[in-house]
Amino acid sequence: MERQAEEVLRSALKSYGDVFVAVGKAGTQACPPAGEELRESLLNLKQRLKADASASLIVETEQLVEAELQTWGERAAHFYQEKTNEVKEILTMVAQAASQVGDRDQRYAKQFGKLTERLQATAKLNDLTAIRQSLAASVAELQNCVTKMAKDGQDSVAGLRAQMSVYEARLDEVERIASQDPLTGLMNRRKLELQLALLATRNRPFSIIYIDLTGFKYINDTLGHQAGDDLLKQFAGELRTAFRTTDMVGRWGGDEFIVLLDADFRDAVTRVERIQKWVDGEYLVTTEAGQRKVQISAASGIASWQAGDTPTTLLQRADEAMYQHKSQMKVDSKRGSDGLGKIRSQPA
Repeated sequence: MERQAEEVLRSALKSYGDVFVAVGKAGTQACPPAGEELRESLLNLKQRLKADASASLIVETEQLVEAELQTWGERAAHFYQEKTNEVKEILTMVAQAASQVGDRDQRYAKQFGKLTERLQATAKLNDLTAIRQSLAASVAELQNCVTKMAKDGQDSVAGLRAQMSVYEARLDEVERIASQDPLTGLMNRRKLELQLALLATRNRPFSIIYIDLTGFKYINDTLGHQAGDDLLKQFAGELRTAFRTTDMVGRWGGDEFIVLLDADFRDAVTRVERIQKWVDGEYLVTTEAGQRKVQISAASGIASWQAGDTPTTLLQRADEAMYQHKSQMKVDSKRGSDGLGKIRSQPA
């Protein structure tokens, strides 16, 4: 009889503990945010119920379970009350939006007014079931109003789209003007700086060519600004034609030009040496006294992007390389050579 009593006690304690587990799972399913803590607490209480558990321990465990269930109930009630309040806030915002839409379109002001009143009344309800039923009744009316407004507004939408196309075209034109040199039509300094900064962030090889016309100041001073502007426009046209459409050619300022190439240093040197023979030479410019032939050449400096380079350091190396080339051109000119010199790069 004693062994049978012990077996009954162990079975009862096991069943009691299994009830704890079942209650914890049910609490988690009913309210996940509050149920997880309940489940863990009940599992810990189950571990207290051993075969030799005393009567006082069982009573104490029962009291602890009751306290845990009460705490869970309070947390679950608080959670669902917050959710109810959130739903009510959403309904209030929907009501306000419906009211504003009705105010903007007087044709539907009466319908939206009724809908607003219904939603505001719904927001005051405390029963979620009643809120759902009231909201469902409002959906059909809201959908009907929206459908009618969409149908009536098709012409307005088409007009807005047409107007937006006009605005987009104007914005594109403004952007083009803002990024274009007004004299040569090439990229201006602002656009080049933006493109250079963008290329520097890609961490991929690219090269910059710094070009400076030699003798331009003399031509500008002796033949006049008209001849100087004409020369710059012609040189810019030749420069743009000589490079690929994917290369970014721009005027840096005065008689200085910048080209951004998606190429390494060796490729950039090869292309510049070939292109320089194309753009250097004789130009026919217009002056106040008529047309005049002028001989022009350009000094070039190349710098290729290296890890750690900034746009400023890259430009500085290209500028220094250009001045080296210009100095070499002067030496070659005194020696009676072609004056083209050798394109050089300023080392990092």
